[in-house]
Amino acid sequence: MTHHAGDLSRRHVLAWTTSAAAVAATATVATVMAACTGGERPDSDEEAGIARLDVVDSTGALLDFDGLREIQSNGAGEDGWDDQLLDPDTLEVLVHAPLYEDDESSAAVDLPDGGAATLTMSWPTSHGYSALLADIPGPGRYSLAELAARALHERQQSRLDAVDSVDSAASAEVRALRDDAAAALTACSAASDPAQRAARGAEALEAAAGAQLALDEACQALAPADAVIGVTFTQPPDTAQISQAVGIGDGQRQMAARIVVDDASDPGEMDAWRQTITALHAAGALALVQVCDSQTMTSFNAHAWDERVAALVAGLPEADAWEVGNELGGSWLGDDAVDKTLRAARAVRDDPATAATIVVTLYYQLGQESAENSVLTWARNELPSELLDVTDVLGLSVYPQLHPLGTGADRVLSALAEAFPDQRVALTELGYGAEDLDSGPWWFGSQQDTASARTATARHLTSAALGRERSWGAPFWWYYLQDEKPGAPGGPVGDVLSDVATGSQGQ
Repeated sequence: MTHHAGDLSRRHVLAWTTSAAAVAATATVATVMAACTGGERPDSDEEAGIARLDVVDSTGALLDFDGLREIQSNGAGEDGWDDQLLDPDTLEVLVHAPLYEDDESSAAVDLPDGGAATLTMSWPTSHGYSALLADIPGPGRYSLAELAARALHERQQSRLDAVDSVDSAASAEVRALRDDAAAALTACSAASDPAQRAARGAEALEAAAGAQLALDEACQALAPADAVIGVTFTQPPDTAQISQAVGIGDGQRQMAARIVVDDASDPGEMDAWRQTITALHAAGALALVQVCDSQTMTSFNAHAWDERVAALVAGLPEADAWEVGNELGGSWLGDDAVDKTLRAARAVRDDPATAATIVVTLYYQLGQESAENSVLTWARNELPSELLDVTDVLGLSVYPQLHPLGTGADRVLSALAEAFPDQRVALTELGYGAEDLDSGPWWFGSQQDTASARTATARHLTSAALGRERSWGAPFWWYYLQDEKPGAPGGPVGDVLSDVATGSQGQ
C-alpha cells in the first residue's frame, strides 16, 4: 500500500519512553539555579585544563552530577545527555560528551589544551529549553548559568544596533531587558558566597535569555525584501487551502510552499502537483519542490533514485526552487546520501528547462548524537565543493522537542552563514507539537499548553531566521496542512506566520 507523504514521521534519532516523559514533568525550571563560585584557580586545575561547573537547587545546595543530568535531560535519562565542547567561533565539535562527575562541583570538563571552549547542552529557563552555549574562558570554577548569560549578553550589541537603525521602538524594549541582564551579571560578580552567586547567576541567565528572545523577534525587521515566508504541503492541497496559505504573506512578503511528492511515477499525483504550482504562481507565490524526504531516501537504490529525480524534473518544470537534499547529516540517511543529493543537484542544474534555486537542508542537532553528526561539524566535513558550488541555499530542519535551539538560534545561524558565505541561509523545516514529536523530552514556550508552545516556537524561530542579511526564507512548517484544520491539536500556525510576515517588511 502506497503511503502518503502527509503521514511521514518527523521523529528522528531519539526514542523516548513513556516513563521518561512522566519523569520529565517533575523536572521543572523552578527547582534549579546555576551557581558560580569565585576565587583563585588551583594550579593543578590550570595544568590539567579542568573547568568545574556548579549547579544548585532552589535551596542553594549544590547538585551532584545526577542532579545536573536530571535537569539537562528533563528527566529522560541517558538519551537526553547531549553535551559537547565546541569551538567558540565555528561551533564545530572539539570533545564529545565532555561532562563528568567531580568531587568538588556538579560537573567538570577537560578543556582541550587548556584553552577556551563552548559547552553546549540542553538547559531550561522559564521560556523553555534552549541549546545552552556557555563560553568557558579556561580552567577554573564557574557557574554554568552565568557563563551562558555572559555569552548571550556580550554577543547581542551588534544585532541590536542593526535593529535600532530600522525599528527604534523594538530596540528600546530590548535595551531595557539588556539593562536588567547587565545588572544581574554585575550582582553575580559581586556575590559574597557561592549560594548567593547561585541565585544571582540564575537571575542573570533568565534576564539574558529574555533579552535574546526579544532581540531575535525584533530582528524580523532586518529581513531581506526577497526572503520568503514558507509552509510545507505534504499532500496536494485543495483550492481553499492554497488560498489560505498564500494569504500568510499578507501582501507584505512573498509566500512559498514546499511540495513533498510521494510517488513521482503516479500520473494523478503529479498532475495534482502541477495544478498546485499553477495556482501558487497565479497568486504570486513560489513553489519549492522536495526531491525526496529524508524518511524515504534509503528506499531508493542508485537507479531508482535517478529515475525519481528525472521524473520530478520532467514532470514539474515550473518549480521555482528544488530541495535536492533533505535533513543531510541525519544518521538514518545511509552512506550514499551526499552522493544522491549531488546527483539530484546536477540533474536540476543541467536540465535546460530549469533555472531554479537549489536548496540543501541540514538536520539541526548540536549534541544529541555523535560528534560527527553535530550539524556544523558534519556540514564542514561532508559537504563536497561540487555540491556547494551549485547550492544556492543552506537551510536547517529544526524540531525543538527533539533538539532544543531557543536562545542559541542566532549564534547557530550566524555560524552557518559564516562557514558558508557563498550560500544564503534559511529555516527550511520546522515543527512542534505533532503526535510523533511530543515524545521528545524538551519543550519551548509552554510545557503544558501545546498551542502556546507552537505559537512561541513559530514566532521566535521564523523571526530569527528571516532577520538576517542573507536570509532566503522560513519556516516551511512541516505539518502546515494538518495543523490548520479546525480542531487540530495544538492549533494553527498561519496567524503567527502572517504576523511575522507583516512585521518583517523587507529592508
